[in-house]
Amino acid sequence: MLLAEQMASAGLMQTVFCARASVQAMLDAEVGLAKAGAAVGLLPDQAAAAIADAAQAEQINIDELAQAGARAGTVVIPLVAWLKNAVPDHAASVHIGGTSQDIIDTGLVLQLRAGIALLQADLATMANACAGHASAHAQTPMLGRTLLQPAMAISFGLKAANWLAAINDSRRAIRHAAAEALRLQCGGAAGTLDAVAEPIRFMEAFGAALQLAVPVTPWHTNRAPLARLAAVIAGAVATAGKIGTDIALMMQSEIAEIAEPAAPGRGGSSAMAHKRNPTLAIAARAAAARMPGYIATLLAAQDQELERAAGGWQAEAATWPALMLCASGGIAAMAEALPGLEIFTPAMARNLAQLPAQTLPPAIGAFIARALHDHDNDK
Repeated sequence: MLLAEQMASAGLMQTVFCARASVQAMLDAEVGLAKAGAAVGLLPDQAAAAIADAAQAEQINIDELAQAGARAGTVVIPLVAWLKNAVPDHAASVHIGGTSQDIIDTGLVLQLRAGIALLQADLATMANACAGHASAHAQTPMLGRTLLQPAMAISFGLKAANWLAAINDSRRAIRHAAAEALRLQCGGAAGTLDAVAEPIRFMEAFGAALQLAVPVTPWHTNRAPLARLAAVIAGAVATAGKIGTDIALMMQSEIAEIAEPAAPGRGGSSAMAHKRNPTLAIAARAAAARMPGYIATLLAAQDQELERAAGGWQAEAATWPALMLCASGGIAAMAEALPGLEIFTPAMARNLAQLPAQTLPPAIGAFIARALHDHDNDK
């Protein structure tokens, strides 16, 4: 992994999308395929058990596998060859009923399931922190700004409630999109499952083995659900970036209304010792700036030819890990920043004094209450 990518992503997500984890996800798909084959009589139970025992990515030389995959055009060809060698007495039972795209897509879905759980946990941390700030500072007056200029009085609680509502919108959108997109891929060479006498039963057994939803039909060239999932993840990162922008602006020394939580080694300058930089906000903003490129690639890959595409889904497979790593870094940064946010109410009062004396509009309390109620219902 490149140094910049390692710095810009969360450690747990790196574990989910590292090369060995990708290989293990594909091996898990092969195990599910074998269990499904055993369930419909395509291969003996002992063969499926042997395949499950052997399918351990730590036994594989990842560099050699990648090189062989590049020569073959798909990593599944050398991976299946390795698995057959690992179970010589049951080699004929490996990969029955599947094709390379079934294994790659299903492996990706397994990784996405694990990765999205990490994103959702960090989004929940962000939401809970914002709910706390909204409640504690419902009546803390501060200067509201429009077009970057002083406007009128708001409360910091309202700002936090607006952040909260946006975060919870993203959490729900990701849940919904993931429910549609995280499905088993099972179609065989041309989406016909021609090697299987009981295709529906086979698909259901395959899905049960991996605890994945079973699609109506194979989705080899129907990539829209994955694109929608990517878009809502990008929306969540954009929300993290917006919050980061607010924090960075309010953290300027001339404003000094809030500050990121302090930590050893954070926020310093290599040339100016007096500075305290908004490093977590910067990480979130940088992630948000990178996301549109990934989405553009995934959308460009949607136009896929006939029954199996030549380049489109391969582009997706290379883009998704980068997208998830980027998303993890931006969202994790705000999950760290928001719970420990330092709030300086005297500075808020000082800056508000630029305006004539104002009272807080009554709608503020109602909006905060609605955001908190929505949050409580979403837990």
